[in-house]
Amino acid sequence: MRRLLVLVLFIPFTCSLISGQSKEELQQQKQKAIEDIQLARELIEKTAQQRSSSLQQISILQKGINSRARLIATLESEVGLIDGDMEETERQIDELERENENNKTEYARLIYFAFRNHTNYEKMMFILAGSNISQSYQRYKYLKYISDYRVKKAAEIESLISELDIKNEELNKLRNEKLALLEEKGVEQEKLVRERSQQASMVQNLQERESELRKQIEEKERITRELEARIREIIEEEARKASEENAFGALTPEQELVGNDFKNNKGNLPWPVDRGIITTGFGNQEYPGLRGSNIRNNGIDINSAPGTKVRAVFQGEVTKVFAILGANYTVLVRHGEFLSVYQNLVNVRVKSGDNVLTKEILGDAFTDEENGVSSIHFEVWQERDILNPEEWLSK
Repeated sequence: MRRLLVLVLFIPFTCSLISGQSKEELQQQKQKAIEDIQLARELIEKTAQQRSSSLQQISILQKGINSRARLIATLESEVGLIDGDMEETERQIDELERENENNKTEYARLIYFAFRNHTNYEKMMFILAGSNISQSYQRYKYLKYISDYRVKKAAEIESLISELDIKNEELNKLRNEKLALLEEKGVEQEKLVRERSQQASMVQNLQERESELRKQIEEKERITRELEARIREIIEEEARKASEENAFGALTPEQELVGNDFKNNKGNLPWPVDRGIITTGFGNQEYPGLRGSNIRNNGIDINSAPGTKVRAVFQGEVTKVFAILGANYTVLVRHGEFLSVYQNLVNVRVKSGDNVLTKEILGDAFTDEENGVSSIHFEVWQERDILNPEEWLSK
């Protein structure tokens, strides 16, 4: 029997992805990671009722591990931002303190001058000591300037002291935030270690069932091939019909408008489910713990809680609803030159020819009765080209 290997986590990329982001962006990414971790834990608890480990369990746990690693990287970036803010605040405090010392020195000289000329008699003698009327007038103006300038400097010193107090409060607040983040990071790192240990235990449990798991993978590959073949067949059929109806084979103005709107919303489309996590990504994938299990995924697999509704990611026309053995129903929605594909649906509520709106319910995600987890497969096509759905959905 071939040895089963634990999937190596490729997480260094998370640091490069989040570098240079603002505090608000990091907070959003942090919240998304926390939500993914929470849902992954909920789904793991549901699948834990099974007697033995499964590919789905490991995939869900892997998603939680990746999300926690992303959370830790986000916390590290937040600490980095705070370090930068602390450094800048300390620099401002140093500048304010130097300016305040200069003001105090200058103010002391003004006080000394005022002490030497504090009586009206001394001020009068200073003015009359001028060699002429013009010089005496200039001395009068100088005395007035010194008096006003002394008041101004006193106000500046008072203002700088207040500003220094505020900056010191900011610095203390930043220090407390940093300590809290470092503590949170430590807690998350401990959880990550436990989850990796849990995953290793699951993989070891799967060693006795390698042949069974490979059959499951082969079944998934069969479904993938059949779905792709059916979609390409439908696209060719639509192209023939369009050519018969339109000598130029072009999209109607309405279809072209919908297609352009779909394209302009790349990266901002709503998810096909209200709450879910991607457990299998787009492209070549290897199941955690099963060496040589590379399969090509034309879309993404999303797991969610029981009772999850599947919805259209954009307005369009339902071009086909069909069933595939082992994968329930598939719904195809056309958006101009684009297609969105929703597989593993039950209780389908639409039919071919229906026009649907963004977020309109298409059906229910199939729920596995053994583990209580819902799952769907989602794809995006541009005519005959298969696209990465993750690049189209909102982050």
